[in-house]
Amino acid sequence: MNLIHYLFRESWKMLLLAAISSIIGGVSGAALVAIIAKALAGTASHTTLAIAFFGTCLTYMVFMSVSQITLLRLTQSGILRLRVAMSYKLLATPYVKLQALGKHGLLVILTRDINVFVDSFPFLPMVFCNSIVVLACTSYIAWLSWQMLLVFAVIMGVGMVVFYHLQQGPIKQFVEVRRQVESLYQHFRNLIDGSKELQLNAERGDLFVGKVIEPTAREFSNIYVESMTTYTMVVNSGTGMFYVLIGTLLFVIPSWYPQRAEVLTTVTLVVLYLIRPVIELMNALPALRQAGKALEQIDKLDGDLVPRETRRPEHSPFAWDKKLHLELHGVTHEYRSVADDRHFTVGPLDLSLREGEILYVVGGNGSGKTSLAMLLLGLYQPEQGTIYLNGVPVGADNLDEYRRHFSAVFADFHLFEQILGSDQQALCERASHYIKALDMSHKVSIADGKFSTLELSSGQRKRLALVASYLEDRPVYLFDEWAADQDPKFKRLFYTELLPELKALGKTVIVITHDDAYFGYADRIIKLEDGQLQAVSESAAAEARPSLHAI
Repeated sequence: MNLIHYLFRESWKMLLLAAISSIIGGVSGAALVAIIAKALAGTASHTTLAIAFFGTCLTYMVFMSVSQITLLRLTQSGILRLRVAMSYKLLATPYVKLQALGKHGLLVILTRDINVFVDSFPFLPMVFCNSIVVLACTSYIAWLSWQMLLVFAVIMGVGMVVFYHLQQGPIKQFVEVRRQVESLYQHFRNLIDGSKELQLNAERGDLFVGKVIEPTAREFSNIYVESMTTYTMVVNSGTGMFYVLIGTLLFVIPSWYPQRAEVLTTVTLVVLYLIRPVIELMNALPALRQAGKALEQIDKLDGDLVPRETRRPEHSPFAWDKKLHLELHGVTHEYRSVADDRHFTVGPLDLSLREGEILYVVGGNGSGKTSLAMLLLGLYQPEQGTIYLNGVPVGADNLDEYRRHFSAVFADFHLFEQILGSDQQALCERASHYIKALDMSHKVSIADGKFSTLELSSGQRKRLALVASYLEDRPVYLFDEWAADQDPKFKRLFYTELLPELKALGKTVIVITHDDAYFGYADRIIKLEDGQLQAVSESAAAEARPSLHAI
């Protein structure tokens, strides 16, 4: 029922059209049985029956096609809207919340669950139309003989009750099947992401597959086979129920309530005609049940995500025409581990950044550098304190506009193949210029608005990420250990030429780094220890600045 409710919300008009078409088609299907019965009994003109038969066949074909095509368009429209809406909501959801939901859990819902939901939709037109056929044929049996209808209803009712109880076991197992799928996704993700480490240690790799992946995969296989075996037996029992029904109508009922031969023949034909649609209905139930469970997970995720704000303000609240001034006043952020109860607090932090300034952020691992970066970028929101941009406090109502001031290359960056922007041609030309400047033109070019390849070394991919960042042309740039895997030539270029060029353009540059040999090129250096901020004076940074000849 939740699938029908979903389609009703999508377009009740199209659903109504499909329902009316199915009703007409179902009635036509039942009429075909009646015409065949009359033809066999010879109670009417063959010419009249032939015209009625072929006319009814045409009616059945046309209206069933209309119903199925309408439902096909409706379901695909719903899936399109669902996929796009979920994607927008993912972008609008706070990064901290996405971290809590977990990558593998999100991937299972966005890939497997949505695919299960999509795969169930081809069954819906068939289920809808066959349900109408069953209803129409049942009504026809009632018109022929109430005694026959009573027997039909009793046997079908008992069969449905038995079927309902027998399927409860497999339905519960479907929940466990999905849980095992989520575990498998997690293991496969670890297998792919950790392939280098596992190949480096063959024994560890074999143990990971043998003791982690294989038991989960085997448990999934066993549960799936067991649940589908039960369902197969239940469905086949339903088929046998029809033959019991036919035998009862032919051999038992006449001895209790004598019926005319014409009625017995017609009812038997109707029951035989119903075998196919009812079996199709029963075969569709497992897919629809799994789709229902998938929709529950999709709805749960949809409720966890944040709706997208489609209307942007006409004017930025932060006054882009003013000199940039970014301040943190008493900002505190508490990081909680998803895996356990450990937590780490950054702050309270007081910090001021000016336009055209190069700021280095240094500190040991786990000191809070990345958390500070995420706070500055607006990806983490402070539990206490306030961030101000050009004197305006940053909050949920203007967070999106605030983020438009920043571009970043993260340590765990993701490189997109596409070059996306309003002026595609100009962006591609600038991208080609930067690629040449970074000595990458022999490796990669721009083709059809995309990088020609991403199959590059780690350092080269980071250079392409730098190109993508430059194309955004934002007031503030943040680089998280960008030079960590660059060769000496590009490391020197980054610190001594690229960063000063950004400064000359009036950009504010924040660099998380361990390269103390280049500390002299910063206007200021701040150090983090255990989440607390310690500033190194500007004079100390200037004194640390080496001459170009000394590098």
